[in-house]
Amino acid sequence: MKERKRKITTITVIGLMLILAITTFTYAIWSRTHTQTGTNRNTYACFEISYAETNGDGISMENGIPQKDEEGLKNKPYEVQITNTCDTVSTYNVILNKENTSDLDDEHLKVAVDNDYKLLSQATSTDKRTIQGFSNEASYIIGTGVVGPNQTKIVQIRSWMDKDTTETDGENKSFTFKITIEAGAGVGDLKTKIFGKEYAVITETPDFSTSFPNQKTTEEEVKAKSGLYLAFDDDGTSYYFRGDVKNNYVQLGINSENKTIYTISYNIYTDSDYIQGYEYTYEEAVEDCQTDYNIYADGSSPESCIASIKEIKISEENTPSLWRIVRINGDGTIRLIKDTPMDWGSFNYNRDSDIYAGYTYNNRIACTKENPCISDYNGNSFKNSEGVGTNSDIKNKLEDWYKINLAKYDDKIALTTFCNDTSYGKDLGENEVGSGEYDFMSFGATKRNSDKNYTLSCINPNSKNDETKNYGGVYKLKIGLLTTDEMGFAGLSNSTSTYDNNNYLYHNYYWWSLSPCSYGYYGTGLEYYVDFYLANNNGFIASDSGANAANAILPVINLKSDVTVTGTGTQKDPYVVQ
Repeated sequence: MKERKRKITTITVIGLMLILAITTFTYAIWSRTHTQTGTNRNTYACFEISYAETNGDGISMENGIPQKDEEGLKNKPYEVQITNTCDTVSTYNVILNKENTSDLDDEHLKVAVDNDYKLLSQATSTDKRTIQGFSNEASYIIGTGVVGPNQTKIVQIRSWMDKDTTETDGENKSFTFKITIEAGAGVGDLKTKIFGKEYAVITETPDFSTSFPNQKTTEEEVKAKSGLYLAFDDDGTSYYFRGDVKNNYVQLGINSENKTIYTISYNIYTDSDYIQGYEYTYEEAVEDCQTDYNIYADGSSPESCIASIKEIKISEENTPSLWRIVRINGDGTIRLIKDTPMDWGSFNYNRDSDIYAGYTYNNRIACTKENPCISDYNGNSFKNSEGVGTNSDIKNKLEDWYKINLAKYDDKIALTTFCNDTSYGKDLGENEVGSGEYDFMSFGATKRNSDKNYTLSCINPNSKNDETKNYGGVYKLKIGLLTTDEMGFAGLSNSTSTYDNNNYLYHNYYWWSLSPCSYGYYGTGLEYYVDFYLANNNGFIASDSGANAANAILPVINLKSDVTVTGTGTQKDPYVVQ
């Protein structure tokens, strides 16, 4: 068998119109065939399209047997390089064209564009493409994406035989197809809808030292600087919403119940940190005030405590469940945050050890970018990767909610990256404050918040005293929380003098982030405990919540790159996931 060469397809996008680049690869189950060789070049009115083979293998089955998804995603990819030379954002579609000689059924072939994978039978069927010299039986959209102005992106395509394929279904079967890349023509997917609004993507780095908008921002500045910005994450170019955004609403699902929370004011500092009570009925909240008024509100009387009770409507039965678009991730998936809480609760019921900063803890391996810990959903089943130890309480609560409310949309929700940065900053004994009155260990987000230097890249957990940290880190999840960095990119600030309530992430209550702040004690005689960052009811990033405090939980999910929608994205006409 001759050695196969990897192909690098280069597409230069010169305008917003349809382009077509053709390449081909074939493989046989339990046997292999040769890929196409040679160099092709096509020129169009506004596009120059060329591809040529370079060193490496084309797509092929190395072992020719069914594979688990995590194994298939490690197969050597076929890479397509796309360059946009324009000053506007361009979208692209990845089309798989199936040759009519293929005899492996679509439900047995898994295809992946970057890390977004599916059975071919689950891909969107589209008009059959006419390709010279190729007998095309059917065409499918297997992925979509965006390329920023004057940006280059490499798309990775993989395929494998699904693990559930029987020997009868797969033995001596083959599948041959060609890949076409189409840019500048949308098919109703969410990314195309977003960029179809002709946003002038802002490429400058905003001023993170102040919230946006803030009390001093003029109406003209709000209009000019609220919108879509460009940054980079671990997977490439990301486009994030910032400021007073009013057209990033998405409807996904219907609220299944009436739920109201009654909170008691977050206002007094005790040896248990800031205290916020919550109950599911007003009568229970009043009872809390009558028995424990000294730890709530100003601590003066039951009456002052009762006066601080606030009613927060979480959901109304049979109404649309609304989300807000946070960003388009570098892998093409779209990150959403729920516009109202799913519930209230703690991050971890315990807080007296640094391990409770972890989304999981007592992990058997370090959860890193190179080897993330994975939680996946398949129907009603749930599994942890072998590395994950104990789930945090908030992780359990989020995933239980997912199973009840989002399981029916699981095929539209991507398994993608979440960052729980438990890397060390300064260690215990290194923060000299108040002549020993304070002693704390800061986590990675603390310095970034202090320096106003946010990142969309995950940070690996580091080691202490040559021991691998066994909590937190980098995950692949279906549901999680926002980081404090993402809050900062969106326009929230940790400066108490610049907050404003016109940011699209503003809520009139405290809500959790995935970013721990520190572990230590913060005054003479106080216990050691884990402290977390959160967004507070004044619209800025705060660090005054112990891991066991009760705060709102706003779920975060990521839609797959090819999800289609209707609507215009406003609150009255949200993007509705189809």
